[in-house]
Parts: sequence; structure tokens; C-alpha cells
Amino acid sequence: MNTKGLRQKILDMAIHGKLVSQNPNDESAEVLLEKIRAEKAEKIKSGELKADKKDSFIFVGSDKRHYEQFTDGSTKDIEDEIPFELPAGWAWCRIFNIATTELGKTLDARKNKGDLYDYLCALNVKWYTFDFSTLKQIRIEKNEKERYLVKKGDLLICEGGDVGRSAIWNSDKEIYYQNALHRVRFYNGINQYFFLYILNYYKNIGLIDEVSGGVTIKHFTQNSMQKILLPLPPLAEQKRIVGKIEEIFAQIDALEQNKVELQCAIKQAKAKILDLAIHGKLVPQEESDESAEVLLERIRAEKAEKIKNGELKADKKDSFIFVGSDKRHYEQFTDGSTKDIEDEIPFELPAGWAWVKLGDICDYGKCLNVSSENLKQDDWILDLEDIEKDTGKIIAFHTFGERKSESTKHKFFKGQVLYSKLRPYLNKVVIAPKDGFCTSEILPLDFNGIFENKFAQILLMSSYFLGVVNMLTYGVKMPRLGTGEAKKILIPLPPLAEQKRIVGKIEELFEQLDSIAMNLG
Repeated sequence: MNTKGLRQKILDMAIHGKLVSQNPNDESAEVLLEKIRAEKAEKIKSGELKADKKDSFIFVGSDKRHYEQFTDGSTKDIEDEIPFELPAGWAWCRIFNIATTELGKTLDARKNKGDLYDYLCALNVKWYTFDFSTLKQIRIEKNEKERYLVKKGDLLICEGGDVGRSAIWNSDKEIYYQNALHRVRFYNGINQYFFLYILNYYKNIGLIDEVSGGVTIKHFTQNSMQKILLPLPPLAEQKRIVGKIEEIFAQIDALEQNKVELQCAIKQAKAKILDLAIHGKLVPQEESDESAEVLLERIRAEKAEKIKNGELKADKKDSFIFVGSDKRHYEQFTDGSTKDIEDEIPFELPAGWAWVKLGDICDYGKCLNVSSENLKQDDWILDLEDIEKDTGKIIAFHTFGERKSESTKHKFFKGQVLYSKLRPYLNKVVIAPKDGFCTSEILPLDFNGIFENKFAQILLMSSYFLGVVNMLTYGVKMPRLGTGEAKKILIPLPPLAEQKRIVGKIEELFEQLDSIAMNLG
């Protein structure tokens, strides 16, 4: 479910007068606006308020068209500016018709005098709420306090930054505000929350950004605010609308919380599936499968033949693991010596499986390095930022011409497993869909037919392998897995046939979980 879209639909219904029913007994918005104009005129007469030459009011003429009348007596036909038809009892207005607006105090350390007080800036104002983690102080003189004081119920709107972002101050705490914010105070009991919801709606449809000045940096100025037409319901209906929005939004909040919890459960389920897979508990074993030991013996025989023929150089550090007659695990080296490693074995394996060391089944760390001078403009360059966490998916493709990177790259080939050796990105493991080049933080691994590449990817992303690697990484700023330590990591090897069954089962289960996640929106 798209909860963001659902919220916007609720706000759309609200400002079009379709969220709650109209009550013909409600005092109309036109009467409300007349009362506000009378109140403003009285304040101007008494000197409490300064007359604004730009002030105006909107009315419907005898021809059923909308007009705007200004203080100099002139009128303007604005029918073509009216966004949509309003319900009976509603009226169109501008922000200055229903509220006073003023920018806050300008920051100037050389000129500002007085005592220090907490103040709000654009960073503090989030949608519907405030963030006090960056609360700062400003010097304010006694004669400025009333002008820049934020009172309970004031609507604060960001003039710059994320223009239009707004929240209502609902505290008795003494606090002031800076000139990156508009302070809006509504007349005559107008419901500020209704207009907060309108601003959020207008922001989402792009209207606020559209009217805001500036090219690279937007500013939601007083003139920008004046351009926006606002639908004004009767006071009683404003209250009903806000109550209904809050009721529905609370239900959406609950849905979003359930969504987060379900997403977390899906992630945990995937991790559990991988864990079961490498412990041999995801699919049943079959006696007809060629065992991992037989597979390893055949590969060792092939290596010995290649060494004999001079096709391969013998490695003095080469070894293999076997189970002795005493049921304990031993490691045998090329010089004929053996070592009891039973205490190093992480967990018991099913029949037909075997323990191997990563360095014995792949050329870990042996990469073909390519200088940037030898790369072509259209060569594919894979970076860690192109790989999605936890999913094993490549989310972006960039060429050498786009990257303009001068560092040496590793050459990789289609089908190889590409593994990040950096701790923050250990769960970024992909299978190369085609030949290419990668940055030095990514190692191409070839498992020489011992592992299905997809199973190898599953193993490298499992909680077991991640846990082992986290204990072996070194470095402070950018911890990484050293080649020597990586080669010693013990990994479980199932029969090839079982690897294929495990991969098929994981793909089936993950597809079901991804379908659930997709339906969450």
C-alpha cells in the first residue's frame, strides 16, 4: 500500500471539501472574512496594525465570476486563476486576508545586541514537528522581543531551503525565530492546522516550488505566499476536517508501523533462509548425490596432474581437510604433515558435505590488474556504490568515460562472483552479468566448479560468513579483510547437486517474500 499517496489523497479530498459533509447551519466563510476585515480595519484605526497597500479581498460578482478588489478601489477579474470550484459556504482568499505574516530576526553577530535566547531556524522546522538537535541562540533586545517571539499556535514556514516546509508551535516555551522563517498568526479562531495541511498538499503537487523565486536556491517570499489562493471553509467545518484528517492519518501511521515491522520480518526471514541453507537444513540430502569429498578428491587429482605436466605451479601452503577414523577433523599439508583442527570447526555438517578453506577453492586476491591507460571509454567500471546492499543486485552501470577514474582496476569475467572486502560493504556481493572492470575494493572470485556461483554468492552473504569476516577485518577508517586471513576461512561445501537444489529453493522463497514486500508499496 502506497501510504504516502494515500495521505495526499486525503489532503486532496480535504481541500476540495469532500472529506466531511457541509452543514448549512455553519457560519459561511464570506461572513468570516467580513468579520476579519472589520477587525483589521479597527486595528489599523487604533494604530495596532499598519495598513497594507497590497491588501485585497476576493468576491464573486453578479456574473458568477471571481474578482479581487484592492485597497485603491481597483478590481481584477481572476476567474482564470481559480483552481477549482468550492462547496457552498466556502470562499477563496489569500494568506494576508486571514493572517499576519512576518519574517524573523536577521542574524548579524556584529549588530545583534541584547540577551541570548533560543531561536528557531529552517533546520529546526520539519513537516508537522520540530527538531531541537541543532537549537542555537541569538541576541535580542527588550524592544525586539514581542516582534520576534513565537507564540503557541503560530505557524512557521521555511522561506528558504525546503521552501514551504511548515510546523505549528504548540509549546509555552519562550523561543524566537530567525529570518529564514515566516511566522503566520491567524485571525478570529481560524484553524491553523487546516492551513498547515493545505501547505503540505501544495508542496506535494509542486505549487510552492513553482511560485517560489530563485533559480538554484528557491525562496518562498512574502510575494510568493501572496500568489497562492487558499480555500477557506467555515470555522466549524475547518475543525471537522482537521479532526477527520488526524483520525485517518493516525490509522495510516499504524499501517506504516506495521509495514516497517513486516519489512524487518522479511529481512530477518531472508537471513534465516540463508543460514538454514549453509547449515544444510533448507533442502533434504539425497544419497544419490556425489559427495563433496569425492568432488574434492577429483579436483585434487586434476591439480596434481596439472602440476606434473607443468601447467600449474605447486603451492607449498596448499592443504585439504579430512575426517579421521576418530571422527575428528584434520588438515593435511603438501609436506605430508597434519594438524588437528577439530576445535576450529564452526558447526556439524550433514552427510555428504565437507569443510574447506576459502583459499583452497578459489584464487582469492589473485586478480588481473589493469591500468586506467589501457581502458576504453565504453568499458564497464563497477564501483561499490553501484551494488545494492543485501540483495546481490547491480543497480547502476557506468562506463570508464563516465567515471573518469585514474586508479588501477581489476579485470573480471562474466559469471565470476564479485566480493567487497571492505567491512561497511561486506553484504554487497554480485555475480558478473558480463565482462568488465571493478575498483580495487572489489575482488573477482572464481570457484573453479567446486561451488555453483549462485551458491557461493549466498554463502558470502550469509550471517555465518559475515560474522567470521567481521572478526578478521583490520584497519580503523576503512576496515577490510586481508588476503591471508580470508584464505583461512572455513566454509561448508555441499554436493554440487544439492547446491543447485538450495539455490532453487532460495530463489523460490525469496520471490514469495519479495512479492509480499512489493504489495506493501
